[in-house]
Amino acid sequence: MAFLDAVSALNGFKRRRIIRDYAIIGAVAATAYMEPMATADLDVIVLTDTDEEYLHTFSKIADYAEGLEGMHYVLGGVPVQLFPANLMPLYHDTLEYARKLRIGNTRAKVASPEHLILLGLLANREQDHIRIRRLLTNANSERLNSLIERFDDAGKTFAARLQNLLGTSVPREGEMA
Repeated sequence: MAFLDAVSALNGFKRRRIIRDYAIIGAVAATAYMEPMATADLDVIVLTDTDEEYLHTFSKIADYAEGLEGMHYVLGGVPVQLFPANLMPLYHDTLEYARKLRIGNTRAKVASPEHLILLGLLANREQDHIRIRRLLTNANSERLNSLIERFDDAGKTFAARLQNLLGTSVPREGEMA
């Protein structure tokens, strides 16, 4: 259960005020809503409001990390990729609306299925497409559409990617995906 050790490390950072808040995203977060998918790392959004706070926070985390593997800090034996919330509005919104859940006996904030779908559309890899299809069964279509409208670019990239993935329009509340 190395992922639990990494989440415990994040909770410890929060208690020691090294980080103010965090939300788990990616494959580990998706397991709260669907069958687990294989993954080797933990993806986390960390609350930062400025570049200075980002540099300070990540420097402190580096002091406590067991090591560094590429762009990943090793926490609890797990490679953890940290994304600062101030990098983009979608990250900040994902963190703000994350759900407090238990993973085993450990508490954690986990991104909503709707936010995970948008983050998957942003990354747009085959593994994300698989995850998006599975997450759609647990997503609120009205909320998903609202998020797409708020965060899509002028070219409607999110809407087009989801439509392409589904082969249809984005489902509305009450419609099957």
